[in-house]
Amino acid sequence: MAVIDGRISNRRKNRAKFTAPTWNHDNIFVGRGATKQLSAVATIAAGLQPRNGGFHLDPPIYYPPTLPVQGNSRENGSLSYPFYRPPPPTSRILVRRIPSTQHVYISASESAAVAEANGEPEFESEPKFVDLVPTIRLSKKIHIIGFDADARFIAHALAAVPNLPPVQMHTHHAEPLKRWGEEGRAVTVYDLEKNTISSRNIPCPEYFGRRRRQIWTRPTILDNIIVSTMSGAALPSIAALRQRIDRRTTLCLVQPGLGLMELLNENIFDDPATRPNYVICHSGHKFSRHSSLKYSLRHLPGKLLLHAVPRGGDSDLDQKTAEALGNQHTQHMIDLLSAASDLNAVRLPWHILLRQKLPEMIFVSLADTISVILGCRYDLIRSSRYAMEFWNSLLDETMRIVVSLPELRANPEMLDFFVRESFPKKLRRKLERQGSEYSSWISMVRRGQMPPVQFYNGYFVRRAQELGLDYSQNKDALNLVGARHAGRFRELQLGIPFGLQPYMTDSDRIGGGLDELDPLLDVETDI
Repeated sequence: MAVIDGRISNRRKNRAKFTAPTWNHDNIFVGRGATKQLSAVATIAAGLQPRNGGFHLDPPIYYPPTLPVQGNSRENGSLSYPFYRPPPPTSRILVRRIPSTQHVYISASESAAVAEANGEPEFESEPKFVDLVPTIRLSKKIHIIGFDADARFIAHALAAVPNLPPVQMHTHHAEPLKRWGEEGRAVTVYDLEKNTISSRNIPCPEYFGRRRRQIWTRPTILDNIIVSTMSGAALPSIAALRQRIDRRTTLCLVQPGLGLMELLNENIFDDPATRPNYVICHSGHKFSRHSSLKYSLRHLPGKLLLHAVPRGGDSDLDQKTAEALGNQHTQHMIDLLSAASDLNAVRLPWHILLRQKLPEMIFVSLADTISVILGCRYDLIRSSRYAMEFWNSLLDETMRIVVSLPELRANPEMLDFFVRESFPKKLRRKLERQGSEYSSWISMVRRGQMPPVQFYNGYFVRRAQELGLDYSQNKDALNLVGARHAGRFRELQLGIPFGLQPYMTDSDRIGGGLDELDPLLDVETDI
């Protein structure tokens, strides 16, 4: 009996050394269905399929991987980084910068801000609270929506990056597919003197127009998408790829104006939990046509300015987790673009990128808008007293909106650039330098295409509404451009090439008595 009691006491002694895992309501890594090897979240997620349509019916895809947990501690739960430290890049690629002939104005304070944004951050030695976020494995495959000059040049530049998958272009017109084989299956870039710089092969563009039969197979998610197309084609093009875009996707918007991101969120990605990540881009590269070849263009080097838009919180993830995960995606896109030395990509804070975009946006919202409304050349605007009165009233309202932007008011040096008396004079001198040229918007309206006025005057209207300011002049300009487009579109629907009879003056180049093609205006618009 003593032996038996001894055995019993030894067993009790051995069991006392074993510490059961902590199973309380504060430990998120355990729960119903959990085992000693897998947490409850991992047990549930093991049987799930990849998601494409939403993230509300199953746990978030970005849950930290479960590792053995000691007691109630959540630290060291994954090979990850804390919130107080920015996400590490997926891969560091040495980038060789090429000299650019185009100067980007950046003041001393802006240079310090850029250096601070690109420099190594200072880390706290002993943080009080640390939440762990997984490091995501991201694809290097890049898809380009559009076939304009920027889209072709970006595809050409990325084709030279080693160890990068071939860039896939997407177009909603069949013409680029036909021209691809006829023009050597490559994009050729020339300088302004028509000397060949380089020619690089690219895959055949993929057509994603209307499909007669709906494909029921689960589509694969596109991780990296560059959008560089006409403003009117951007929304339907992205809508056609909606099932292949979710929170794991990064959209790089190469648009001359602003407001496309807001338009996409309102019309397509209305759910914050499933909308993609965004990188706003401003291209300083200049292009012109090289004969009639679609895959050839002349190039004046510039810079590709990039800003990663912080991601907001949603119902699945808190604000810090969403920002940290979104930053991995956007930084990955910026790293891929920076690997192409021809692009000369530079990451900038939002207020500096806005400073670079606004001057051109203000000029276009004046010159091109009035040019379409009157259907005339640039020089006829400058010589008309009535046109210049409209110019001045529209400019005054736009400047009241610009100087009220919180991004500029927080940076006095940038605000001073717009409030100087010399700024309106610079705009008028730029108008005079255009001479007898026609706006490219007139070419678009003549073909029945809506010019991108909503990303110029429309953006100022949107910001004025946010700030509670008057925007009547910009709203009228927006409506008048829409009216000119609607009238021209109706003529084309009725089979009237260039109008029946003049209704203004002979200088009106949108409609009225023009019964033949104009080689300066009726040029095929890139898409």
